[in-house]
Amino acid sequence: MSYSWFRVVALTLAVVVVTGCSKPETPQEVAAEFWQALSEKDADTVVELSTLAAVSDFDSYARDWSDIVPDFGRVVIDDREATIVTRLPVEDGVPGERREVNTYLVERGGDWLVDYDRTGEAIMNPSPFAGLIGEMNRLGERLTASFGQSSDDLSRQMDAIAREFEAYSDQTQRRAEQAMEKYGQALQGLMEELEKSIEEALEDSQQAPERERGALQRTAADLNRSSDRLDKPDFDAFADSSRALAEAGARFSRLSDDTFKSYKRTWDAKLDEIMERTRAFFEELHGSE
Repeated sequence: MSYSWFRVVALTLAVVVVTGCSKPETPQEVAAEFWQALSEKDADTVVELSTLAAVSDFDSYARDWSDIVPDFGRVVIDDREATIVTRLPVEDGVPGERREVNTYLVERGGDWLVDYDRTGEAIMNPSPFAGLIGEMNRLGERLTASFGQSSDDLSRQMDAIAREFEAYSDQTQRRAEQAMEKYGQALQGLMEELEKSIEEALEDSQQAPERERGALQRTAADLNRSSDRLDKPDFDAFADSSRALAEAGARFSRLSDDTFKSYKRTWDAKLDEIMERTRAFFEELHGSE
């Protein structure tokens, strides 16, 4: 995406000014206007768009937000609450460095408002797990979007996170490890189902071109080896699985439709199922924060 949510919404609002006044309605629109008001020290608008009770209570989260333009990421709406991943420039950090926090919103009387206190708590007292969670969120987005592409870079970042993970508290690690264990078991089962389907295709397609049979045999072997590593799930094992699944997706795409058309539909559906389970894992891991 070439523009952040903030810029997209700002452009939309510029059009609205021409055609008539309009109040922001969606969580994304409210968050974008809230952060713009914060950067302009516009306490009246901050109060209007948030749960802050009075202009006199506006403290700007003890920071000068002048010219700060956040990047917005994943949006989660759960009934009358919403969370928007918000990437902010790091104070005294290197140019381009950002840290990830959440902008929290609540719906009241049909209007979305930024939860001022909860958002402030996330900014001023970040969890020691926040850096890891932010990186895992970005990896999750990339992983679920690119099983059919090379994932070496993704795997290297996962390897680095595996080392960083050791630095966090025992309690936080236990919560995240429970999510990892659950995901590892599900991923292992799905990979084994995919391997079994490939073996069935090989059995049913003895006359298929040798090149394609060889590619599927290598894929089955890779999936078997990678799924075995998930007996003890960790980030290293997940990185290895991402490599195996990326290779599987790439090989499937190169198969001819003449012999394996029906199987390719099954395998694509299985990869989609793995993607969905992976998204659920990263959501659960985010909940460990």
